[in-house]
Amino acid sequence: MPRNLNSPKGARKNIVGVVLAAGASRRMGETNKLMIPVDGTPMVARVVDALQDSGVEKVFVVTGYAPDEIRGALAGHDVEMVHNPDYEEGLGSSVRTGVSAVGDDVDGVLIALGDMPWVGTDVISRLLDAFSPDGELSIYIPMFGRKRGNPVLWGSQHFPELRQLSGDVGGKALFHKHPEAIGYVDVQSAVVHIDVDTPETLHELGIDGSDD
Repeated sequence: MPRNLNSPKGARKNIVGVVLAAGASRRMGETNKLMIPVDGTPMVARVVDALQDSGVEKVFVVTGYAPDEIRGALAGHDVEMVHNPDYEEGLGSSVRTGVSAVGDDVDGVLIALGDMPWVGTDVISRLLDAFSPDGELSIYIPMFGRKRGNPVLWGSQHFPELRQLSGDVGGKALFHKHPEAIGYVDVQSAVVHIDVDTPETLHELGIDGSDD
């Protein structure tokens, strides 16, 4: 059975972040949702800031739709842009692109979604602290209210499979394949469940949807 990890281990290893920012956000209409400001900062930039403030070694940003807009939103950020020409294929292609860019000289990769701007350093730090490259567990998933969320931290032993993903499922396709490797990391906020897909979601969250 997957186990819950309540107490951070405290050991930081060589973890890099991958931000998936390639989607066309069609459900949002004409607006590129990743450009929408949240508390004055473009959504995708907030995700990058949280990763960098948490101490990951490096951040890769996977672009696809409107890559120049993503670059503009991240001007001044120390990130490596990786373009996914097959982004319309779905989320799996962006995971594949991002993990392929990471290389094999790291212990793990934290895969974050560009439309989850409320995931802060508290959540990410708990995942980083829980990670152990030498233990039985190698997939770390945040858990709140008995429901799993994002981002997900993957040990390097899963890189070959992540680099073979396709379609729109993403890394979740591997959860059922490796249940013994999963550790659920308890977090204190529902932000791990909140992404932004529609104008209705923006309204519910009190965001006006303007990217000005």
